[in-house]
Amino acid sequence: MLLQIEEHQLDGGILLVSMSGKLALGRESQRIETTVDELAKKREHKVIFDLSKVEYIDSAGIGLLALASGKIKEGGGKLVVVSAGGRVLEMLKLTQMTAIVTLCASLAEAQAALA
Repeated sequence: MLLQIEEHQLDGGILLVSMSGKLALGRESQRIETTVDELAKKREHKVIFDLSKVEYIDSAGIGLLALASGKIKEGGGKLVVVSAGGRVLEMLKLTQMTAIVTLCASLAEAQAALA
């Protein structure tokens, strides 16, 4: 399944970026880079990446999350990632992404982390 990306504005000035499918090297991952650049330009300060419906992530996807976190932090913001579990969560922990972004088990927990 190709990567699907949807953006929604939540209460409290939080931008939710929901993804589903595969977050991997390729044309689809370039869309994430474009999205991140747009977020940085708009100066979004509270961003949640919901990966709970992402079924696969590779090293390029991990790199994109690190890039997104860095760009959002540069603008004075914070990125929180929602990961339901399974292989994606395993990869995020294995690559020590927990040192770069806040990982949450649910959307409610992520919103609380940005409050």
